[in-house]
Amino acid sequence: MQEHIVRIRALDSLLFRDGRPFANEPGALTARSLPIPPPNTVAGFLRSLIGTLKGVDWAEIDAKRIFSEPEVRGPLPMRGDEFVLPAPADALVLPAQSEGAPPRVLRLLPALTLGNGEGCDLPDYYYGLRPLPPPSAEKPAKGYAFWRWDELRLWLEGETPSPLTKIEPPPVDRRTHIAINHETDPANRGNLFTVEYRAYEERTEQPDEPPVEWSLVALVRTEFAGVIGGVAPFGGERRLAYVEPYSEWLDCPDDLRKKLRTARYVRMYLATPAQFTCGWRPGWLRKENQGEQSRLVGAPPDLDGLTLRLVAAAVPRRTAVSGWNMRKSQFGPRPVRWCVSAGAVYFFEVLEGDPSILADKGWLHPVSDGKEQNGREDNGDRPRQAGFGLALWGVWNPSIGGNL
Repeated sequence: MQEHIVRIRALDSLLFRDGRPFANEPGALTARSLPIPPPNTVAGFLRSLIGTLKGVDWAEIDAKRIFSEPEVRGPLPMRGDEFVLPAPADALVLPAQSEGAPPRVLRLLPALTLGNGEGCDLPDYYYGLRPLPPPSAEKPAKGYAFWRWDELRLWLEGETPSPLTKIEPPPVDRRTHIAINHETDPANRGNLFTVEYRAYEERTEQPDEPPVEWSLVALVRTEFAGVIGGVAPFGGERRLAYVEPYSEWLDCPDDLRKKLRTARYVRMYLATPAQFTCGWRPGWLRKENQGEQSRLVGAPPDLDGLTLRLVAAAVPRRTAVSGWNMRKSQFGPRPVRWCVSAGAVYFFEVLEGDPSILADKGWLHPVSDGKEQNGREDNGDRPRQAGFGLALWGVWNPSIGGNL
């Protein structure tokens, strides 16, 4: 298998539907876009491009379903020439206390002990899941949706970045259209609708400065040995994007690798949305009863020999992933799937095994549930092959805060 790193650059505003209704009825007259496409959209886009470059017969593929699909890991967003990733859910960003001061970044940590008469109604609390009490009751500051990789790297190492860069999602490009009568061709008066695209160019406050470009990077493993590049339709409405070879990828930093080597407490950060059989909880965690010490334990996919115990989880609001099946034999909308959003953080205790495998083999490795999701062996590990649940690993210290 050949490994290719590619960069996807938008040639126009892009549309990645968020699963909400879009129809000619009140409340549904606007098509909204996700800021970053889900992994299956990027994987399908690159698979189609590679198939076209290989000269495959798509009619035969549709009839026999024999196309060898490449494995895709991504997308990792870039803003300008640096990687930016969704804000970690275990970080609380508060407004500055004085003018000119940087925002305050506080850390959420599991409350390992509870006082007399205190309890918790979190799901699976009986199995040792602990709450994450906020260290402040202040309202979080807005606009910190993405973190620069240099800032997130420090956060995973247990440090606090300061000052934190304010990075909002790619701007919305809102366009109003009028419906067309396909039988008579003229416009239908009064039938207006709106589409909110994502402009992958961010205008700066200085009119003489060029806009900041957003792009997407993915790693592809395929038998195709040629150059993956060219222009192809991407996302909804077949908007165009340009694919080019790229050379940079996120490797585990040496300082973090050293800390993971001897860590007893580790964090799992999701760089892309994940699909789990149990909703917010990974399917590879099993409920284990040991008298009064019941717990949730398991090992991420392909990381045999390592046993982790789930202590807590910071999970944002779920993400809806939908799409459109382009096979002629199955043409139509795909069912909506609910995913754990990128930026979710899971706190673990290492019970057995060498945690250095997290930096060597588990770095940006998909932790989603695969064929066990629907019990069909012929489906393989499609969520993982598409890049759902790419994980970055960090450390945490239970002795620093975290007590109620």
